[in-house]
Parts: sequence; structure tokens; C-alpha cells
Amino acid sequence: MSDSPILLMGHPNVGKSAMFNRLAGADITESNYPGTTVDYTESDLAVEGTTRRIIDVPGTFSLDPKDSAESVAVDLLDENPDATVVCVLDATRIERGLNLAVEILERGYDLIVALNMWDEAASGNIDIDVDELSSVLDVPVVPTVATEGTGIKALIDRLPEANPTPIESVLDAVGFARAEALDSATRWDLVDAIVDATVEYGETEPTLPELIGTLTVKPWTGLPFALAALYGMWAFFSAVAGFFTDGYFVPLFDAHWLPWLQETFPFEGTWLYFILVGDPAATNSFEAFGMLTSGLFVAIGVVLPAVFALYLVLAVLEDSGYMARLAVLLDTIFHKIGLHGFAIVPMVLSFGCNVPGVAATRSFETEKQRFVMMTLLSVFIPCGAQLAVMLSLIPQYTGFIVLYLLAGFFVFGAILDKLVPGSSPELIVDVPPLREPRIGNIATKLTLRTREFLKSAVPFVLLGVGIINVLYLGGAIEWLAGALEPVLTGWFGVPTDTIPALIAGFLRKDLAVAQLSAISMTPFQTVMSVIMVSIYFPCLATFAMLIKEGSKSGGVVKMLGGALLTLVAALFLWGGLFHLGGILTGVA
Repeated sequence: MSDSPILLMGHPNVGKSAMFNRLAGADITESNYPGTTVDYTESDLAVEGTTRRIIDVPGTFSLDPKDSAESVAVDLLDENPDATVVCVLDATRIERGLNLAVEILERGYDLIVALNMWDEAASGNIDIDVDELSSVLDVPVVPTVATEGTGIKALIDRLPEANPTPIESVLDAVGFARAEALDSATRWDLVDAIVDATVEYGETEPTLPELIGTLTVKPWTGLPFALAALYGMWAFFSAVAGFFTDGYFVPLFDAHWLPWLQETFPFEGTWLYFILVGDPAATNSFEAFGMLTSGLFVAIGVVLPAVFALYLVLAVLEDSGYMARLAVLLDTIFHKIGLHGFAIVPMVLSFGCNVPGVAATRSFETEKQRFVMMTLLSVFIPCGAQLAVMLSLIPQYTGFIVLYLLAGFFVFGAILDKLVPGSSPELIVDVPPLREPRIGNIATKLTLRTREFLKSAVPFVLLGVGIINVLYLGGAIEWLAGALEPVLTGWFGVPTDTIPALIAGFLRKDLAVAQLSAISMTPFQTVMSVIMVSIYFPCLATFAMLIKEGSKSGGVVKMLGGALLTLVAALFLWGGLFHLGGILTGVA
């Protein structure tokens, strides 16, 4: 049918999303498949004067689903019996993709095959007879390089030629014995016969990227490489955040924006001035604590450089193919707490902002994994804004604080794995070859992630400062300080003045750390207070995301209730343990 949908299907890491971006129009929408946490993307595509819906189906290895993403892929296929399927194959590993293509043909769908990564297959001395493959499958076969846009127009032009091929025709074409139905073993035998008839592999010497790629997944060589990569990420993040914050934004806000606001904003001495501008005598934006001073400075001057640097590194790691290797390498470690290696992705994202980190837990297969990961992220992982403020105010203690929080992440992860019922499936991943990152891909990812972050972060920072100032004016902060003083001074050994920071922590943890800088404390009390704020319940934006994702992962009550119990235990046990260590060593 001319108006039937187009389903873009294939294994993970075959360039399917890059191809979708080339095919899709300007009106791209991301949807959450009903009853699941799995996202898929759709848009419109002009084909022979008609507009057809094109769907970027979640990656799947077969039509016998093993996880939620593969189940959604099969459901989307079943719901669109008249669809044209574009099966995207990695031309360097054609056997794997052909198995999926044969399954689609067995179901009677109109099919067209895109042989993606054609350039890499050619450089690897892999000779695929495109015409013969098309003849055997009796469907159009188009070589493509999605990252470069090569073959995309030809693919669109040949979409109307897509057709269903009886599986018996394919069997006859390669002289394969007919069968009423293909089981898994027989289907793989058929794939081998198709490859023998259409593909020739020449001899090649291992390339430098291939040699490095092999070394990065072996434990003895891969772990040092992983530590170097993570340290490099941290060093780059710290350098970029410090360079732009201290070098540009501090002078801009403190020498120009703050004095101008204090001089020109009317109503000095009123509640409106206090909420929007803050302290009229403040000499820097941190201490002013108004919505238009501290709020904008934290969001633009502190958060933006930090998050930009982190997302840039993450995009490079993903586009180069190293992130999948890192996931395989770390799988054993994360499996100890009931997760798998790709937990590193939401974890790294959360070091930029907990909101996209929590959203990234949708990729986990089970409710148990999503609950454990969301809880650990919201309690133990400091966001980029918080890290940037820590690096600005207490750089000598930041590394130690992060290590202590990471230790808590794995300790409480192991406890939750034992207490929370449910399964923890093994990691199944197709590791892509190492590639040179594409500037266009990196720019697209960086733009989308930074834009989404600013849309969620800036309003909540400004709102957080405003609410805290209202609570100050209403006397709520003083009341809470008096009520919680015995617990804070006794169990944690910190001054009563830290109460306002804890209240601010619910709105934005970075603002809470900024408040702590104005309190007179010993070095140990400073570190203890920052650890408390870090473990303290997630900021308002993350709290809202937990509610949203909790509704899809076993219920909001279960999600928030479990997170609160973990929070209380972590705050009092992990925070109290640090205080006890300080007492025993004589530094508390």
C-alpha cells in the first residue's frame, strides 16, 4: 500500500538510527510504547508523491524476543501487517543480519535490504555480490553508508519495489532442502548457504583499530584502558568546567551582571527584591542567592559548561564504539549488584544530570533493574552541577567525596539486589568495531542532550531559589533548623546552619552545596555536610522524573517508597559511618 508505514529494523549498532536521521523529515517525535519503558522514534517520509510514516523500531536480534525492547520490535511488526520493512544489515557481519531478514520474509512482509557500513566492508576486503544477493532473496538490496548519506536516495527510490518473497523461493535459489517451517538451527544453515553463494572474504591484516578494539575488551588490558578513559573523562570535565566557569562566567556575573542588577532593580528592601535579586550587599552571585543572580549563575555559569563537557565526551565514546566495549568490560562488576554493563550509560549521564540518567534506565529489561538503578542514581550519584560547584568551592575534597559516594553506590546496590525480588538477565550485546567518531553525529547528540538539559534544569534552578527564599521569609527554615538540630549535631556532627542547605537540596543539590560555602565549618564538617547533601533525597527535577518513570516500573508508590527507605538507610548508615570514622581518627 502506498500509504503503509515503513519499519526500520535491524540489530543494535548497525547504524539504524543514523539511517533514520537521514530519512526522517523535520517533524520527528519520540513515543513511549504503551505499557513499557521502551521508546521508539517516528517521522514522515515522502515516497513517490505520498507521505508515509517511518518508524525507527528498537533494535532486535531476532523475532523471538528475549527482552522488552525486542518484544516492542515484534509488537510493532505485528501491529503493521501492511508495512514495508527496511532491514538494515551490517555489511561487515552480514550473517547476523541475514538471519533477521529471513525471519521477516517468513512472516510475509514487503522487504528491502539496506547493506549499511558498505565502506567498512570494502576496506575489510569483503566482496558482497549485491545483484546475486538480491536475486536469491528476490527483494531490492541497496548498499548504504548512513553516516555519510551514501545510498540513502537510492534506498528511497527503491522503496516501492519492496516485496514479500515466499521462503520456498529463497530455499530453491540456494539449492536448500524445502521445509514446512524453519527452526533456529535450520535457519542459520540457510543463512550460511546464502552467504556462501553471495559473499567472498579476502585475506586482510588486522588494522590498528581492530588491534586496539581487541585489547579493550580483554580484562588485563581493557581495565587499565577503561580506568584511563574514565580518568580522562573526569579530567576533561574538570578542566572545561573550570576554564569556562572561572575564566568567563564568574567575571561576567560578578563584575557586570550582579552590580548592574543591584543598581537598577527597583523595590530594594522588599520581599520581591529579596526573592529575585537577593542580598543587596553581596559581592558575588553565589552569596546573593536571588533567582536572577544565583539562579542564573548556577544554571548558565556553572551547570552549562560542566554538562556540555560531559555530554561531549559521552557522545565521542558512543560514536567511536568504545561505550559498548566499556559495558562488556564492566558487566561482571555491575552484575554483582543485579545490573549489567550498560548501567555505565545512565551512571555517566547522571554525572551530568540525574534527570536523563533516570530516563536512561528505560533500557533495562526488568522492573527490578530499573528500580535498583533509579534509586542508586538518585541517592549516590552527584550531578554535573553539584560536581562543578564542589570543584569550585572545595576542589581539594571533591575526589574523596565522589569515591565515598561510589562505594555507597555498590554497597547499597548489593543490598538492594538481595532484598528486591525479580530477575537480572545477562547482558547480550553486539560489540561494534572501533571507528573514527563522526563530527555530525557528535554535534547532533550534543545539541539534543544539552537542549533537553537546559529545558529541565534552568526552570528548576530558578524555581528552587525562589522557593527557598519564600521559605526564609516565612520562617519555615528557622523552624526546621530547630526541629532537626539534635539529629544533625548529634548523629552527623554538623552545625545547625546546614539545615537550609538540606532544604535547598530537595530543589537543587548544587544550590545546597553553594549555601554550605557560606557556613563556617571545619574541613571535616564541610566534607560531612556535602556527603549528606549528596545522599539527601534527589532534587525536585529528579523527583518528578522518578514519579514519571515509577508509573511505568511497578508503580509510583513502590518506586518512591523503596527510594525513601533506601535514602533513610543510606543517609543514616553511610553518612553516620563517615562521622564514626572521623571520630575514630580524631578529625571529627
